[in-house]
Amino acid sequence: MVHRLSLRPLAVAFALALTLTGVLGGVAYAAGRDRGPGHFMGFFMKRMAAELNLTEEQQAQIRQILETERATAEPLMKQLKAGHDQLRTLGLDGIFNEAQVRVIAQQQAQTMTELIVSKERVKAQVAAVLTPEQRERAKQMLDRFHQRMREHRGHRGPGFGRGPLPPM
Repeated sequence: MVHRLSLRPLAVAFALALTLTGVLGGVAYAAGRDRGPGHFMGFFMKRMAAELNLTEEQQAQIRQILETERATAEPLMKQLKAGHDQLRTLGLDGIFNEAQVRVIAQQQAQTMTELIVSKERVKAQVAAVLTPEQRERAKQMLDRFHQRMREHRGHRGPGFGRGPLPPM
């Protein structure tokens, strides 16, 4: 258990820099409910700075990139959550309203599109701040993160599309 707690924030922190900045709030929540995005951002910058030997100037540039993009991503994350909340309550009365589900699903798809664009913009901007050697180290870190996530998924129980459903 201690092993997973010590490795997961590292992997998630680096993935944040090269992936979706809007996930910052959600990841911080997952890492610890009593910790806010500010705590997570501090941890992220310290870890990234140490792993990639970032200069003070690079750290400042990356902080600015993340803060700027967070202003774009946060409202999108709120929209995504609102759509999820709407979908969660639909059909509980035993009535399926396909038209309503499709409208919400299309809104969710558009929001996800905007979040993916935001993620890719941050990834490119952060990579532009790094030296070629730092980019290579960052790629290796990201590869390790993805490998851990693949391994971690194997330890979860049954889920959507993962074998038979448990008996009710």
